[in-house]
Amino acid sequence: MMQHIKSLLENKTLLLLLAVLYSCGITVLFFIPTDGLPRVNFSSIDKVVHVAVFIILILIWQLYVFRKDGGELSWRKSFLILLSSLIYGILIEVFQGLLTDSRSSDIFDVFANLAGSLIGVVLFQKIKHIFTF
Repeated sequence: MMQHIKSLLENKTLLLLLAVLYSCGITVLFFIPTDGLPRVNFSSIDKVVHVAVFIILILIWQLYVFRKDGGELSWRKSFLILLSSLIYGILIEVFQGLLTDSRSSDIFDVFANLAGSLIGVVLFQKIKHIFTF
């Protein structure tokens, strides 16, 4: 089993495809109308979802760059990934407010996206050694 996981992680094309598909998938989810979805009284759950989504987003993109660069990921490249995710998170919020009727822009979602991205950067720097083989 471990050998199969290892071989999947060595496939840079597969990692890139995973990163792109995840990015596209969350973009679609951020624009799905919320009219028919059940309402949750716990409003903070939205922020927890944003944090989790962006942790995963950052981890996947860092893993791709890490494997592409032969098992190295500088803080500079992590910062560029972080900056890209911040811009992405801001654009998502702006476009939600402009292009959808059932969603609105929320600055606290941007902060949650940034928090998730920061956690993802730090987490990957702490665990990246397990992806060197």
